[in-house]
Amino acid sequence: MALDFGKLNAGTTVKQTDPRKIFTTLKRDAKFKRPLDEQADVLDAWYGRRSASDLTIKMNTGGGKTTVGLLCLQSSLNENVKPAVYITPDNFLVRQVLDEAVLLGIAATDNEKDPDFLAGRSILVANVHKLINGRSVFGVGERKIPIGAIVIDDAHACLSVVSDQFSLRSSEGSPVYDGLLEMFSGDLENQSPAGLLDVRESDPNAVLAVPYWAWQAKGGDVLALLHANRAGKDLEWRWPLLSDCIPLCTCIFGAGRVEVAPRFIPIDRIPSFAGANRRIYMTATLADDTILVSHFQADGAEVSKPIRPKGGGDIGDRMILSPQEINPEYTVDEVKGLVARIADDLNVVVIVPSKSRSEYWSDVSDQTLDKDSIHDGVAKLRGDHVGLTVLINKYDGIDLPGEACELLVIDGLPEVHGLAERLEMLLMDGTKRQLVRQVQRIEQGMGRGVRSSDDHCVVLLLGGNLRSVFMTPRQKKCSPQLLALRLAWAKKLRPRPGVSP
Repeated sequence: MALDFGKLNAGTTVKQTDPRKIFTTLKRDAKFKRPLDEQADVLDAWYGRRSASDLTIKMNTGGGKTTVGLLCLQSSLNENVKPAVYITPDNFLVRQVLDEAVLLGIAATDNEKDPDFLAGRSILVANVHKLINGRSVFGVGERKIPIGAIVIDDAHACLSVVSDQFSLRSSEGSPVYDGLLEMFSGDLENQSPAGLLDVRESDPNAVLAVPYWAWQAKGGDVLALLHANRAGKDLEWRWPLLSDCIPLCTCIFGAGRVEVAPRFIPIDRIPSFAGANRRIYMTATLADDTILVSHFQADGAEVSKPIRPKGGGDIGDRMILSPQEINPEYTVDEVKGLVARIADDLNVVVIVPSKSRSEYWSDVSDQTLDKDSIHDGVAKLRGDHVGLTVLINKYDGIDLPGEACELLVIDGLPEVHGLAERLEMLLMDGTKRQLVRQVQRIEQGMGRGVRSSDDHCVVLLLGGNLRSVFMTPRQKKCSPQLLALRLAWAKKLRPRPGVSP
């Protein structure tokens, strides 16, 4: 009779909880030989502090955050902290995480009803919209699906989605907009008669906030108006999240819209997230950790001590150039022509802030990608020479290693669309906090083309708004990478006369 070696030591096996040791037991793809030194540093530090309810992991773009997040969740499952959830900003990254889980040999699913997920045998991978919305499958005001351990990947991008989900917005002509404007027109006129006229004419530059004392005084009338329209398209997905905290919200009019949003996010409306035993926030560029406290009610004492690799070996090579700063006589059209010629031989990626700006590149682009086409388009870039690819408002969450992107062009920063964000930017104009946010978006964009320590990419920066960010004196405290670029400019590096870009 054949021996069944699988029965040896049966009943005595203890599941491994050290994530580095878990890695060695996985039936993984050959490309995962061992954790990178930077990953090992982070995994060891996380394992030593894993019992904390809130931890922040900061790793450079391309440093292997996805693998770290999956191993942390698998460790939690092995320790009976379950179920485990991996959250991403969008569906593109959901696919990317699921693909990496397959290569690592870690069980993962995108179905929240999967019995293996509910039983703690696999990890749920989902975008943040599934977790945070007025009809969340995890429950709003009640816990339908418990969470033991959760990873929030690209936390900076997820924070923007959370802010949006906890905001009520309505346009001119709707019962909500017209009712609120009529209710507070006197208060707005007392604050700024000219501002109220701009609001009534839907001036695109108008931003006018309702005074907080007026909002408090008419709180009952506001609640009655919003409650009566809670089933409308403007409120149906957001009302359940904000119904109990309307008195704590701000109300802002501008550009033919009204926005009602809380100063601090009531994340406890999603009890599954608020009550999770372990919450892990992963990011490459989050400069202001306090936003994790205001948006996710994280433990400030823990997130103020982020986990980082000991060294910087995960950073690849980048040559960062701003042609118009090197020589102000260069025109955008000349740079565009240069980029188009380079795209004949190499993959070039141009990141633009909006669809309208993408039209400027349409005559030289080989493909233009938005949120619906980005998965297939990026797959083409990784597989072969495409030429010039335009990405619309995608400054993070895209991996373009090696020959997928050897020249990256950042053509301006995304415009601010939310009224609360616009008002905040106006109030903070010229402050370090505003600068930190701008630098963070630039660094997110620059990270698309360099994904590991042996990767390289040339980055061209276009647009006056980018140049103004670099040359401010406060910038040197915000970004070591951009500081190096600023110092080069300070030495007045200029091309020889007559040399074109």
